[in-house]
Amino acid sequence: MFSNLAIDVALGLIFIYLLYSLLASVVQELVARIFNSRARLLTKGLRRMLEEEDHSKDLGWFGKFTFFNWFYELGWSIVYFFEPFRHSPFLKKFYTAPSIRNLGKNSAAARPAYISPQIFSQTIVHLLRSSCRAHLEEKAQKDPGTETESPFTFKLTDAQAIRTALTHNYLHLAPDVREHLLQLFEDSRHDVKAFRINMESWFNETMTRTSGWYRKQTQTWLLCIGIGIAALFNVDSIAIARILMKDKNVRTEMVQLASSRAPAYTAITDTLIRKNMLHKDSAFYRTDTSLRVFVKDTSLIGVYAMLRNDAGDARNVLGISRACVIDSSSGHRIMHCGYTHPFQQNGWLIFAGWCITALAISLGAPFWFDLLGKVVKFRTTTPPNDSTTTH
Repeated sequence: MFSNLAIDVALGLIFIYLLYSLLASVVQELVARIFNSRARLLTKGLRRMLEEEDHSKDLGWFGKFTFFNWFYELGWSIVYFFEPFRHSPFLKKFYTAPSIRNLGKNSAAARPAYISPQIFSQTIVHLLRSSCRAHLEEKAQKDPGTETESPFTFKLTDAQAIRTALTHNYLHLAPDVREHLLQLFEDSRHDVKAFRINMESWFNETMTRTSGWYRKQTQTWLLCIGIGIAALFNVDSIAIARILMKDKNVRTEMVQLASSRAPAYTAITDTLIRKNMLHKDSAFYRTDTSLRVFVKDTSLIGVYAMLRNDAGDARNVLGISRACVIDSSSGHRIMHCGYTHPFQQNGWLIFAGWCITALAISLGAPFWFDLLGKVVKFRTTTPPNDSTTTH
């Protein structure tokens, strides 16, 4: 068994980063559910697909620079948070279609967080077909001489209705979106089933990129939450590393704590993060188009409470905390609040330690969980005998 200073210090730090990464992930997931972030980002992805959304041209020459674009897009994100269908008439029609509207959970989460490619293509076909027939019906009502009582008596096939709706743009699609749908329809040789398959491929490509947006957003949230957690729980990486290097008893207790908590963290990492938060399909669509959630809100709160307790145990082992001391040496009772550990006397070093912790948390719990497993496996490996033969 390998057991030396460097390995034990690394094991202790990795355990601390895993513990607080899990805690940050639970907080991030609760925030995402409160603000319905997955559904909002899904709407953003669909807006990119179905509407003309190029705000950079409004900036003129400044639109060529990423710096100005970032702030401008941030402003539009705030606008879309309160008005998701602003300047997006077709997107509003898409979300009010029964096939999409019925996927919503309730009035607070009216927009679904998951849409399957099949439901997407079906909804687009229904909208195109119904718009053509509605237009023909309206035309028939304006012209009494037309021999029809219903738009269906025109006996248009689905392919003819779709082509007519796209040609005359009855849904008032953005020019580039209309042109793209027309090209997909021509590529399918006017076969509706092939047209739907083409749209599903288009949807899948867009959702792959949207999933990437969500991962980047999650990492940003983890970094912000990580700074807050590091400051709140006083997770000073520099001080923790120095304590682990100097105190053998602390190292031993941290290794024991990591070994005892690893099985519980396996379930949390696999169920909450790998299969739910970071699964390639979980953020936006699933094949069953349902709104299933792998971990309920009550379970998340229970996991949060457990991690808070573990954080308290780790803090007690390390012995780093804040405290208020009453000083009466000058004849007056003066209360001083600060850090009690001798390794936390420099404010700049403490802040640097918090920043290191926040950066570590932003890497995510799966990274630290996998690394912890590798270090534990290496530590428990029996080294070969270094016997030398003397002749």
